[in-house]
Amino acid sequence: MGKVTKVVIDSNVFISAFGWGGKPLKIIELLEQGKIKNCTSEKILHELSLSLSYPKLAFPQSLKSDILEFVIAYSDIYEPEEHLSITPDPDDNKLIECALTAGAKYVITGDKRLLSIKQFGGIKILAPTSFLSKKH
Repeated sequence: MGKVTKVVIDSNVFISAFGWGGKPLKIIELLEQGKIKNCTSEKILHELSLSLSYPKLAFPQSLKSDILEFVIAYSDIYEPEEHLSITPDPDDNKLIECALTAGAKYVITGDKRLLSIKQFGGIKILAPTSFLSKKH
């Protein structure tokens, strides 16, 4: 196997994958197959933990725990070295900060405001469908 592509997967992709499947689930399958490696940070994991508890999702506690355990098991955790303010939503900066620190090539997200940036510092910001259509 060649070099594994490093990515930063946004919380919304994990939530969509485990909640509804579709293209986000295919991203999860690539993780499980070792074709991509997720890079995350404490801030991103904290956001995921909070997001999983949104009442509108109505995820049972066991599913919330399974998702967090999965993400930790299939991720390398980084502590971003620089702090940016480039995204329309300041909370989204942590994804690009992590990608820069980790040397990731992609941020995979369903967030339209983050997707509007398209690229920063050589990191491509793509929706799951766009990511899946690329050769890695």
